[in-house]
Amino acid sequence: MVKIFISGLLAIRFVIFQPVLVSAQANPSAIKSAAIAMGNALVKKNSEQFLSYMHPSMIKLAGGKDKLKVISDSALKAFEQFGGKVSRITYGNPAEIISYKKTLQSVISQTTTLSSFIGDAELSSSLIAISNDSGKSWTFIDTNMFGIKEIKTAMPDISPALVIPKSAPPKIVMKDQ
Repeated sequence: MVKIFISGLLAIRFVIFQPVLVSAQANPSAIKSAAIAMGNALVKKNSEQFLSYMHPSMIKLAGGKDKLKVISDSALKAFEQFGGKVSRITYGNPAEIISYKKTLQSVISQTTTLSSFIGDAELSSSLIAISNDSGKSWTFIDTNMFGIKEIKTAMPDISPALVIPKSAPPKIVMKDQ
C-alpha cells in the first residue's frame, strides 16, 4: 500500500513538474544567445560557424553545406569589392516557445545593417528558432532567405501556432555625395 502511495506521488510529481522542467530548459535567452553567436559569425565572415546555426533541412534545400558555403562566401566577397560590409546585426526578444512534434520552436526578429560607400541598408527579418534537444542548442531558418511555403514544404513539422511577421521593406539611407 505504501509503495502504491509513493508511486502515485512520484507520478503526480512528474506530471505536475514536467512542464516546469521543459520551460526551464527552453530558455528564451538561450535562443537569443545562439542567434547573436550566429550573427557574430557572419560579421566575422566565419561561414563555417555561421552555417552551423542554419537548420539542416534548409541547408539541404539550398543544395548542401558545401554549395551554400560557396554561395555565401562569394556573396560576401562581391559585396566587399563594392565597399560593402555587414556592419551590425541585432535581435529582438524571442516569441513564446512552443513545443510541437518533439521540437521546441519560436520566432525571433533580426535586423541586419549593411554599410557601403553609397549608403546603409537596414534589413529586417524573422528567424524561426528550432531545438531538437529540449532547448540545449538552437538552429535557425531565415524567413527572408526561404519563403514560408518553401519552409513548410521542406519542414512540415513547423508549428502552425508560430506567428511569423511579414517582412518589412528595407530601409535605405543614402550617404551625401
